[in-house]
Amino acid sequence: MNGKQDAAGIAERFEGLILPIADDNGYELIRAEYVNESGNWYLRAYIIRKDGADISIGDCTLVSRMVSKKLDSEDFIDDEYTLEVCSKGFLDDIQTEPDDSEDM
Repeated sequence: MNGKQDAAGIAERFEGLILPIADDNGYELIRAEYVNESGNWYLRAYIIRKDGADISIGDCTLVSRMVSKKLDSEDFIDDEYTLEVCSKGFLDDIQTEPDDSEDM
């Protein structure tokens, strides 16, 4: 991957791919991203249920399997990556972690 623009383009295409899958199955896509963490690429989606119920591992697995099939058929990512479908709560946890540097 040669830069931020490429990652942003992949994330945008991924979002377009996952949106109808999520919507058709009773989920709402909160965020889609393609990020490099410690040298590893992650294609990540954060979802919630439209009915307001808590997201289960089964929900994430269902969406992940459907998205994985679509990604395999589209095959637009050259890099090796890990697909993750997470609940929005996971995103909230990451964004609210305390900053340990303030304690120093």
